[in-house]
Amino acid sequence: MPQILVRQLTSEAHHALKAHARQQNRSAESLAREILESALVPESRTGLGNRIAAIWDGANLSDVDLERHRTPYEPSDLQ
Repeated sequence: MPQILVRQLTSEAHHALKAHARQQNRSAESLAREILESALVPESRTGLGNRIAAIWDGANLSDVDLERHRTPYEPSDLQ
């Protein structure tokens, strides 16, 4: 896995990172990794199911019939 070294970090930022990590019972490295990933990795990495659910979030589906069609499936003869 790639690594990165951050130079010239201000003392204030370093102390804030360490304090925040300590409050969450985590290492400063894991917190820094989470901060970088959340700032840089696009939200589109969420799964397809979550994206579909977000589209329908808040929709009134009380009148929608979601029962599965029970007709048996006949496979195609490909020969």
